[in-house]
Amino acid sequence: MLLKNRVALITSGDCRVGRRMASLLARHGARLVLCGINKAHGDKLVHRLEQQGAKARFCLVDVAVSNDVETVIKDAIATFGRIDILCNNASFSLLGNEASVLDLTTESWEHIVGLSLQGAFLFSQYALPFLQRSATGSIINIVPYPHKGMHVVEGISRGWMMAMTRDIADGTTQSGVRVNLIWPHVAVSGATLSSYQTALAHRVFHMAKRDKDAARAIARATLYLACDASVDITGAMVIVDADYPQWT
Repeated sequence: MLLKNRVALITSGDCRVGRRMASLLARHGARLVLCGINKAHGDKLVHRLEQQGAKARFCLVDVAVSNDVETVIKDAIATFGRIDILCNNASFSLLGNEASVLDLTTESWEHIVGLSLQGAFLFSQYALPFLQRSATGSIINIVPYPHKGMHVVEGISRGWMMAMTRDIADGTTQSGVRVNLIWPHVAVSGATLSSYQTALAHRVFHMAKRDKDAARAIARATLYLACDASVDITGAMVIVDADYPQWT
């Protein structure tokens, strides 16, 4: 097993992508702390994982609230004694009348920035002291999936997440914590591999499309970045080609 005895914390563990991540990491020996806003879905997933022999727990959390995030981290340490892997998977998909910056409301801006960017920042900040104690500490950020009619802030947050991944990776090199980015990609995003390389200014890895199940493809990329196969990789982007996933 690739992740035996390691502890992985997954935000939005109650959504389809999070569930795929949790199932795959558990099969490889990881113990899991799953965070989300749907207790029924979260408890159901924990029950299923425990039936398969895994150790897991679910925590209700608002990822944009500092006290909530700190409580989850403390709970993870009290339960398992360590954190080795952090998957910042909390994201969103908004379609509607606010596709342009002229139509964007302040409430929508604050909601999206809080969910995707502030959540990833807070979890990274509170988890880093414990990840630094692990010999295999890894932060894996996942950006929102591109799609037709993509909300303006979704595009902005993808760029911010890219920059945050790079900067945190640069700052944690000496501590041994790896920080990488999973970038779901479909043709509608219009970007090329070379443009990603220029923007990130680090290594880019491209997973060719082999699976129509985007959630499963993202989970495989997560496993790769969590295990020892990527021990020398940090500040990198893994581009996952797959169809648009169902997030629920």
